[in-house]
Amino acid sequence: MAAHGDLLALFKAYCTPEWQALARSQTSTLSFKAGETIFKEGQKCENMYMIGHGRVKVFTNFSQDVEVILRLAKDGFALGHRGLRRNRTFPVSAVAISPATINILPIGVFEDMLRANALFCYHFTLFLAEEMARSEQLRKNFASMTVKSRVALALRINADVFGFDPKDKTLLVHTITRKEMAALANSTYESVVRTLSDLQAEGTIALVGKKVRINDMDQLCKLADCSF
Repeated sequence: MAAHGDLLALFKAYCTPEWQALARSQTSTLSFKAGETIFKEGQKCENMYMIGHGRVKVFTNFSQDVEVILRLAKDGFALGHRGLRRNRTFPVSAVAISPATINILPIGVFEDMLRANALFCYHFTLFLAEEMARSEQLRKNFASMTVKSRVALALRINADVFGFDPKDKTLLVHTITRKEMAALANSTYESVVRTLSDLQAEGTIALVGKKVRINDMDQLCKLADCSF
């Protein structure tokens, strides 16, 4: 199954060539600048979205000033599937955190694909169940973790989703902002800044301007309790 919501891999593996061709013919593409909203919490769900190229954060607002990041997403990842519920509205928002091209498929076409391609429907259901389980486990972990462990886990998620610079295998290819790290780690900006400094002093990471280099992934995983 496609890891972490790579919908493109599911399309290619489990939809017939005819349905793949239909999906391509019905798909439009939009470009977004970093910081632009792709869809907003409470908006009517009329489309499925898939990232052609770029990086996106999916989040909810617990209050006007408190943002909680639920998911980071990259090329090929599905967006918008949380809107596939009875009232057809998005319970979350999605914002580009780098320049991004987003492929947009009308929700009716997507639902027809699910009905007509049993294996695609099955594996998409597995993806939804897996994402729900990961999200629930992540929130449980955060509830019992220290700030240091939560920041370490946020760094590990950052690394898992976006990866490392091809020319520097320890430097994150895209480091989310300190504010985004706080929203992912369920912490405050100030606590994240202090914790990053502590991790650097211990040699686990190195701060390279706004970027982060992971010097000791084993130690980071130990702090983050990556067994989840």
